[in-house]
Formats: sequence, C-alpha cells, structure tokens
Amino acid sequence: MAVNPDVIVVGAGVIGCSVAYYLTKQGAKVTLLERESIGSGASAHATGSLSLLGAEFSPGPSFNFALAAHREFPGLVRDLEEETGMDLLFQQRPSLRLALDEEEEATIKGLMAWQEEHVAMRWIDAAEVMRIEPRLTNKVRGAVYEEQSAQLDSYRLTLALGQAAEKRGAQLQLRPVTDLITSGSRIIGVRTAAGEIACDTVILAAGVWSTAFSETLGYQIPVQALKGERLMLRFPGEPLPVLISSPKRGHMISRLDGMLSVGSTGGRDYDQQDLFLGDEFDRQPTESARTELLQRAIDVLPALEDAELVQQLAGSRPLSPDTFPIIGPMTGWEGVILATGHGTKGVHLGPVTGRTLAEYVMAGCVQVPELLEAFSPARFSAESDPDFYAAGQRAEE
Repeated sequence: MAVNPDVIVVGAGVIGCSVAYYLTKQGAKVTLLERESIGSGASAHATGSLSLLGAEFSPGPSFNFALAAHREFPGLVRDLEEETGMDLLFQQRPSLRLALDEEEEATIKGLMAWQEEHVAMRWIDAAEVMRIEPRLTNKVRGAVYEEQSAQLDSYRLTLALGQAAEKRGAQLQLRPVTDLITSGSRIIGVRTAAGEIACDTVILAAGVWSTAFSETLGYQIPVQALKGERLMLRFPGEPLPVLISSPKRGHMISRLDGMLSVGSTGGRDYDQQDLFLGDEFDRQPTESARTELLQRAIDVLPALEDAELVQQLAGSRPLSPDTFPIIGPMTGWEGVILATGHGTKGVHLGPVTGRTLAEYVMAGCVQVPELLEAFSPARFSAESDPDFYAAGQRAEE
C-alpha cells in the first residue's frame, strides 16, 4: 500500500533536488515530481559559477544568503561525490573580474566598496593581470582579483542531489502536476495526470513554470522567463589559470572536462519585445547570440579566434521583479511554500535554499528562518505591476 509523503516537491531542477536532498537527510518522506526530467530546465544550461563578485548580489540579505551558499559547497560536493560516485567537476580557483573600459572599472570599484569587507579580494593593475594571463587583450585596464572562487557542472550537481535524495527514500515521479488540492485555506496535496497525491506540505520549486499555480492560489506568482545562452568551446591552448568574468562581457571559464565555457546572454542583450517570449523560444539557440558571445570572448582573449565551437546552450531562468529569489510560505495559505525566482543564481543559491527550507519544514513551519525573511512572497502585493524588463537589465549572466 502506497504511503503518502510528508512533503511533495514540484520541480526537479537544482532547487527542487536540493530541497529533496536536505529533507531526506533529516528523515522526511519526500515525493519529487517533475514534468520532464531531472535538471531539464535552467539547471541543465547554467554555468555553475559560484563567484560572489557579480552585481546580482546586493548588500544585506542578498549577499548574506549568497555567502552562506558559497560556504555550503565544499562539504556538499565532497558528500555528494562520496554518496553517488559522480564527479561534479568542482574546482576552486582565484578569479579575475576584468575591466576593459572606464564604465566597467567604475562598476567594479563601486561594488568593491562594500564587497571587500566580506571577500578576500583586491584591485590589480593591467600589468599584474597580464602576468597572471598574458593571452588577455591589452585593452584590460585592471581587475578585481578574488583569492578563491569556484565553479562546477550544474547538470551533474542536480543529478547528484536527486540521486542522493532517492538513495534516502525520495520517490521521483516524472509526471506533470496539473493542480493543487485545497481544503479551505490549506493545500493538502497535488493532482497529476496519473492521479492525486496527498501530503502535509507542497513546495513549488518549478522555476519558470511555478506560475501555473497562480490561479489556484489567487496570487500571480511574480516570475518571468529570462532567456540565456552560452557556448562551449574547444580551445587548443593551456587552460585559463583563473575564472574570468567582466560586467559587460560575461564569463570565460576553463572547465575540468577540458571545455571552455563562454557566456552568458542576459537581459541587456535583448530588446524589450524579444526578452520574454516564453520558454519554447528561450530553448532555441540563436545565431545572433552565438555571434555576440564569440565576439565578446575574442575581445577578451584574442587567441580564441582559433577555438572550435562544440555546443551552444539556451534556456530560461526564473526572474523575479527585484532579482531576489522568492522563498517562503504563501500568505493566506497553509501547507504550501514557494522556492523560485532565483534568476541567474539558481545553482549558487540552490543548496542553501534546500537546507534552509528543510530546517523550516522539519521545525513545523512555525518561524521563517532569518536567512529567508527578505525573500518572502509577501513582499509583492497583488496590485503590484512588476517591471521584469528592468530586472532583466540588471542580470549580467
């Protein structure tokens, strides 16, 4: 006889798999529901960069959450690799955040004013940048040198989280959730194409598809799909000794599998009418993005003229109107929690989201943890008119 789970997690991307992983570590019975396959959304094409230096994080709760997430990874990766036998291609290296023009230098130094209180970093001049990586363009004005950044394969991370959760008893079912089941003001389960499943708590971690439940909840979940594309290149030279990024030109990372990741497109790279055309459009790689990303990469590292394009990835990232994730219980409802809107930082913030929500659920959903207070869905009123275009312009990756 089937036993109803304690928690149903809707969505098996990095957020949903992280939630399932940490809940099962604490002994919860979990069912993980996914409409396609593990990591088939944003988690499949994410860069996996774990840097703290970008403009996506701001002083206060945003950065505190990111810092807690950053500290989570070394131990988590070790545990997951031991439990699953998977190599997550995790690397910890210094990073350079390059300035190639005056505007980038001003942006980077403006962020440094508060970031350097929390991160081991320093400004270095062009000469020192070139000593670290002589193949870079001579247009470099300087860079922030971060003593330790990190990167991993986001798809492997998601698979490992899901597999480890299954090893602890989580039930993965590949079927779409068609609706939530309500009893008064309480969510008591979900409805799928194969039938109904009852539970105590439902966690909606379906990324851009979380909005499908807005009508049932009487609350327009404020998430929009933000298109992103990146490239995988085969570069004949030596791997880059550092992880590289710049505000206008995105990232350039030598992965442990020998590929060079270049990207990504963000909101600044699309006209307003093209930015939010929906998931089916977002999954289609475009020639314009390929040309733009290759040109950016060559501008930074001219030797990439000789690189071979191996793969172009495209997909949607779940963007919130203020670029903060949306995590926490729904006002006016019991038994339902949102975990979406992580934008371009879902991989970075996924595990800490999972751990913090697991602690909240296992404590009886009584008091929202301090780490999550700023991310409550309640910060968006039903009457608000979200400006996703402005939020998309602030997304660097």
